[in-house]
Amino acid sequence: MKIAVIGGGIGGPACAIGLAQNGHNVTLYERASSLESVGFAFRITPNSDLCLKYLGIDTMDGGAVVANTSRMMDYKGNVIFENKENTDSEKAKKGSSVFAYRPHLQQQLLDRAKECGVRLETGVKVLDVDVDEGSISLENGSKVTADLIVAADGVHSLVRPHVVDSKKYFPKVSTGHGCLRFTIPKKAVLEDPLASQIVSDDFRMVSMRGNDKAIIVYPVDYDTQFNFTCTHPEKLSRAATEGAYNHKISPEMVLEMYKEFDQRAIRFLELADPHGFRVWKLVDMDEIPRWSAKRTVLLGDACHPVLPFGFSGASMAIEDATTLAVLLPKDVGVEQVRERLDLYEQIRRPRVERVRESSDSSREIARGREEKQFITEYRVFLTEHDTVECARRAVNEHFGKE
Repeated sequence: MKIAVIGGGIGGPACAIGLAQNGHNVTLYERASSLESVGFAFRITPNSDLCLKYLGIDTMDGGAVVANTSRMMDYKGNVIFENKENTDSEKAKKGSSVFAYRPHLQQQLLDRAKECGVRLETGVKVLDVDVDEGSISLENGSKVTADLIVAADGVHSLVRPHVVDSKKYFPKVSTGHGCLRFTIPKKAVLEDPLASQIVSDDFRMVSMRGNDKAIIVYPVDYDTQFNFTCTHPEKLSRAATEGAYNHKISPEMVLEMYKEFDQRAIRFLELADPHGFRVWKLVDMDEIPRWSAKRTVLLGDACHPVLPFGFSGASMAIEDATTLAVLLPKDVGVEQVRERLDLYEQIRRPRVERVRESSDSSREIARGREEKQFITEYRVFLTEHDTVECARRAVNEHFGKE
């Protein structure tokens, strides 16, 4: 089939790889002409690492850092509990918990897509989609028809209004929270007497939560930098985030936002590049009634944005992409696409709904509610899922063995 994938972030290239591996003719459209580091970094849990391996991606080759022991603390610096990861060497061979630097993983995916024969169209903006016709209109005036259109174009998706009523289903103006991101060279942290008391080579991920705020730190970029993700009530940075996605914010405002945190956490903020803080509003969306129309389908944040409290947004997009790849082998024809897209939603929706609910619950924990059991149970649900096997089983049950 001729397939058009819109969006060159994480889910789009992952889907393009899977479909091209199957033998389809795939073109990926990305409006940016070069990679951007928006989002900085994220956690890849074993479930999504397993998917990436299925697609031919080894995250370690892209500088991902293997997780070991994670530590959860309250905002005053008291340890709540610790959790060891990647302890089962056999399971880790299939899928590991790692910390990935977004630009590196994105480049890995795009390079792999090229290897698989995907045609990459960067710096190309999609202006419109005709679901009935199965076509996309580009800014350069050309129109492209396809047997399948896959929209992985994010929470502000251009395609979604052609699938569901945009007057009823659209990104919420505000979730009430903002997100602050920055990085610090690992060497600077480990050599600092205060900061090194919180995070080290023995505790690669640390989360400090309380007062509706959180500071989460973990290593990325070939273990040379620590990435920081800090959530907070939006009102504390409203002036900086109004009308912007990746806005600069002053170090003075950052220090004021987290002033009640333990001094060791404050030290992180002092060590950061004063010009390197970026902040934006967190955007969410109500559950939409369908993920596809005709032969156009949504994946990732385009149909189910996940807040960062549950560290699962990228993982869900990768799982979506892998599921579509399993459901659409080379011998599937255009007349079978509609039924396959319905099955895709049947497979994915229940899991995504629980992940979204759990992310909201994790936000409650950031407010200070200690829920070790909840976090432990959620980790099991999230990480022990085998997306490929789940999709194959669904295909066999629905169609009989193919």
